[in-house]
Formats: sequence, structure tokens, C-alpha cells
Amino acid sequence: MPAPPITITSEFSGSVVAKGATDDLSASLLKHAGFQQIDDWHGRRHRLPTTTTIADKVAIATHAAEMLRAARYDVALPPWTWPG
Repeated sequence: MPAPPITITSEFSGSVVAKGATDDLSASLLKHAGFQQIDDWHGRRHRLPTTTTIADKVAIATHAAEMLRAARYDVALPPWTWPG
């Protein structure tokens, strides 16, 4: 069964999150790119630190998507729109 698609997007709050990365390899690649992994009652989630600059958010998310695609994950990286 193929892995679920991974979506890297910015939320209304400005946080950048990766959704759908539920296996260890995708989690490892996201962590390597700079995402923080949060394991709680919601499950495994990945987000960039809130103190990350907008330019760095775009660069890190793009790099993460490139690594995930190289590992043959289906990755959606919508155009960046920032609140405000």
C-alpha cells in the first residue's frame, strides 16, 4: 500500500506544517530539513518553529519537499500565501 500523500503548507497563524507524514522515513526526512516532530494525543505532527523567518520557512519547506520526493513520496507544496 502506498504511503499517504504529504502536504506542506502554511496555516492561517503563519505556522508551517507537514501533514500526512506518519512513517519513520518521512518523519526522519522532515526532522533533517528542520521540522520539529510533536507526538501527542493528536498523533505525530511536524511543524517549523514559530520563530523561523518567512524566507527560511519557504527554503526549509522546499528542501523538505525535494527530499521527500526523492524518496518517492507524493508531496503537495501549495503556493505560499502568508496571512497579514
